[in-house]
Amino acid sequence: MSFNTIAFFQFDNLIRNRVPLMLILLDNIDLTPWYNSIVKMHLEVITHRLKANQVLSYVKEQKADLQFGILVLDTDGKHSPAVVESLEQAGYLNAFYVSGGFNQLLTEKGQNPN
Repeated sequence: MSFNTIAFFQFDNLIRNRVPLMLILLDNIDLTPWYNSIVKMHLEVITHRLKANQVLSYVKEQKADLQFGILVLDTDGKHSPAVVESLEQAGYLNAFYVSGGFNQLLTEKGQNPN
């Protein structure tokens, strides 16, 4: 499923350009220090903190269009691929995850993930 992955550059562009999407955080991740106040407000609106086994039912409850963008982020990239796969199997066409998770975002941003 590597075609469903994005890295820091794509992730950062989506957030900075305030692209409408559903950002699913599977772990306790704080992205707000990276962005100014306007982008932080957008981030707060699109972010949903869920457990991996809750994502599909939550997205369905929200009545998200099958073409709406869904981005899944976890700490290490281990759980998000399965979540995205379940979304795809349910018909969601624009479900993506961050390859390597938040730790990889930190590395690509030039910060130490530990």
